[in-house]
Amino acid sequence: MQREKTYLHLRLRLPSELEEDLATVLWSHGSLGCEMKTGEAGWSAIEAYFPASTSARTISAVLEPWRSQGVELVDSRSLADQDWLADYRRRALPFDIGRFRIDSRDEDAVGTSRDDELAEPVAADRILLRIPARSAFGTGSHASTQLVLQWLETLSLHELEILDVGTGSAILALAALHLGARRVVGFDADAQAVCIASYNGRLNGLSPALFAGRLSALRATPRFDLALVNVLPERIHDELPLLLTVLEPGAQVISSGNLQLSRDEILAHWLSLGFALEGE
Repeated sequence: MQREKTYLHLRLRLPSELEEDLATVLWSHGSLGCEMKTGEAGWSAIEAYFPASTSARTISAVLEPWRSQGVELVDSRSLADQDWLADYRRRALPFDIGRFRIDSRDEDAVGTSRDDELAEPVAADRILLRIPARSAFGTGSHASTQLVLQWLETLSLHELEILDVGTGSAILALAALHLGARRVVGFDADAQAVCIASYNGRLNGLSPALFAGRLSALRATPRFDLALVNVLPERIHDELPLLLTVLEPGAQVISSGNLQLSRDEILAHWLSLGFALEGE
């Protein structure tokens, strides 16, 4: 009999201004997901999920420097696995980002009476991306993904070879193909994310080249004209030198997922590798 998969669930109370900083720290220490909730004035709650194997000692060490700033561990418990996003998909309505309309509903909800709830039909000049909300990051609702989508629209992608680092749901890879890229290669360290990305490609009638792994899996041959790096900087920091080996001279990189608080430190690392800042 297969054992039921479980997760460690934490509920934290904290001053609202610490939300993003603490969430980033939790991500960098192995969190599988964080949900921010507003509490009483000036206070928030974070619900964070970790692998069941995460030790109490690890969590205690992560939180220790934050306790003096008002962060409190309210609850810690084991939760059984479930489809956490099922309710979201049932209630979701398509939304627009630039030229794109993002539809994160289940595929069997499309074309039903729920479509009557939409404020307006899809315009002829709008690009539809169907990205049902799953565990892979990138349904288009997060600001870091939206920023990349908006920036992609300002570039001429015609005939470009593009690398999507940490592809997640493949939303950026699919958008780039819609905007004229010749070929997009996307990868993610999470094999499940790549399975979801592949499904999303088929759902949208597009075929990015996808694999599970890291930058080191690519042959060090310059061939990409543009790299999309919508990844927390802590998770890609040590691999960025490898990125240079697969980029054509004069290639561009769009980096997102960076906290304004860490802007100078992150930019200094990019510049130290030989990149030049063209815009932000």
